[in-house]
Parts: sequence; structure tokens; C-alpha cells
Amino acid sequence: MSLLRQYVRASGDSHLIAAVAAKLRTHWDPTGECVAPDGTRRPEAHAATILGILSTGADMALVSRYLRLAEESAFTVARSTGQERHRLAYEIWELMTETAARASLERNAELP
Repeated sequence: MSLLRQYVRASGDSHLIAAVAAKLRTHWDPTGECVAPDGTRRPEAHAATILGILSTGADMALVSRYLRLAEESAFTVARSTGQERHRLAYEIWELMTETAARASLERNAELP
């Protein structure tokens, strides 16, 4: 199975979405002021969007840009630095790749 396909599968994992949402709630938008593309302010909606971006093979710069644009939309100016957003994007990418690798190993273990 291709790496991108593993990322796509991982991006829909409910545990991963919850973990990313918790990270966003803690390190990015603790008061839920930034609006996600679905019109809600739920961190799970931002998490699903970010994981969707990463699952296409896009780099972390696009995630950092997404976070900046959401901040600018809510606050007129970004309240985090580019470095902070990039670090958060990298941590989310790591969570996704770990989830994809774990799922791949589990699927392989089930093969005869």
C-alpha cells in the first residue's frame, strides 16, 4: 500500500482526530475562536481539515498557512508566530505518520 494511501486512512482515524484536536485546543486555540471550513469552531473540525491537508502529501507549510489564515480571520492578525505554527504542524504530522505506521503493522500482522 502506498504511503499516501496510509496517510489518507490515518487521517480518518477518530483517535487521531481527537489527539490532534486536543493538541490544537491546548497549543493553538484554547478558547475556540477560530472558525473551521465547516463553519464551526470545534477543534475536531480543524483537526480533520489539517489531517486532510497532510494526507495529500502536502508539506507543513500549508498547515502553518491554514493556522495563520484561521487566526487572521478571527483576530485580524495572527496571534502565534510562524515558528510556533510550524512546530505544531510538525507535531501533528508526526502523530499522523505514527498512526499510519501502526495501522500498517496491524494490517500486516493479520495477513496469513
